[in-house]
Amino acid sequence: MFFIEKYWENPSRLHVNCEKPHAYFIPFEDQCKAQKGIRDDSAFFRSLNGSWKFKYHDTVYDVEDGFYRDDYDTTGWDDLIVPSNWQMHGYDKPHYTNVNYPFPCDPPFVPDNNPAGIYVRDFNINNMNGKDAYLVFEGVDSCFYVWVNGNFVGYSQVSHMTSEFNITRYIRAGKNRIAVMVLKWCDGSYLEDQDMWRLSGIFREVYLLTRDKVHISDVFVKTDLNKGFSEAILKCEIKTAGGATCAISRLKSVLKDMNDKTLSEQEIDLSRKGNLVFKVTNPELWSAEIPNLYKLLLYSGEEVILLKIGFRKIEIRDSVILVNGRAVKFKGVNRHDSHPELGHNVPVYHMKNDLHLMKRHNINAIRTSHYPLHPVKICFFKPGVSRNHTCVPCNIGTVCFKVCFVNEIEPQFIAEF
Repeated sequence: MFFIEKYWENPSRLHVNCEKPHAYFIPFEDQCKAQKGIRDDSAFFRSLNGSWKFKYHDTVYDVEDGFYRDDYDTTGWDDLIVPSNWQMHGYDKPHYTNVNYPFPCDPPFVPDNNPAGIYVRDFNINNMNGKDAYLVFEGVDSCFYVWVNGNFVGYSQVSHMTSEFNITRYIRAGKNRIAVMVLKWCDGSYLEDQDMWRLSGIFREVYLLTRDKVHISDVFVKTDLNKGFSEAILKCEIKTAGGATCAISRLKSVLKDMNDKTLSEQEIDLSRKGNLVFKVTNPELWSAEIPNLYKLLLYSGEEVILLKIGFRKIEIRDSVILVNGRAVKFKGVNRHDSHPELGHNVPVYHMKNDLHLMKRHNINAIRTSHYPLHPVKICFFKPGVSRNHTCVPCNIGTVCFKVCFVNEIEPQFIAEF
């Protein structure tokens, strides 16, 4: 066993060197590609899905030292497709449980016989042309450590949330190597104690994202409607990263309707933070029956970012829920990311089939049991449904977990909205 900090049993360190949570978006190089929204077509997006070298250990204490080096010999290792759960490929066994923990209850500690999966992937990149590079994991269960070219990059847990690392100083032109150590259990497993299959590994997409040195790092959109729904206000708060320079001193924005008609254009100065305000007369409202979505395009530096926005107003009046002034009854279902052959790695077509089947049975609400869904697979579905994020139910209420939950988990859920 090589020496490594045991973050997996330290509730005060849920993440190491991770970027702050932010809204999901992918930058594109032009408006046409941004509006199509196919992220694989972006010049700034590089998928790292596919075949990785893989070695399974029954306990983390059997992991050999040096596996993360860029010259380590992985001859004889297995090949494993990423994204996937290793139990679905014959390593370890799937475990289904609800109330009872699948290991002795002694928070924040987990058993020494804590299985570990080691992943290694080589890839080539061209010159970065002065851009920054971010390594993004959209879902890893339960926790993981990351190295790039032999350098420790960081650590993260919270299995169904996105983890993002700035790896600019670690990569180079030509051949590069990523090494990842995933553990089956961590202190977070006490909080992720829900009625579902326990499956492990890198089960959502991994990709490399290149960004301008100064770029939009986060957006927060808020909409409001007047009493008669004849006028809507759209407010967009924009945060930037990399410092204020002439490279992104001005930001252009364009708001379009469902027919691609330009409604308004704005240009603002940015110094780390900026705000856009649009007024829309007689807006086409979003509802589960007619999910109208407007398009907000943001142009900064060499990047174009698309946001899809719906105008709606939710109220509770006399104990009745109103959407756009009309009483609504929710007929909902619980939904897990679960596939009989692929585990937690659910394909887009499978999710769409689920959604269309629900709509045919007049289901208009989904409870995401018990975690955020895959970001790219929920953003652009045309059938309208109301989505309810579940607050994480758990059976452990120690002070240390409560403090960490407020300080670490809450910002990530805010970013999801």
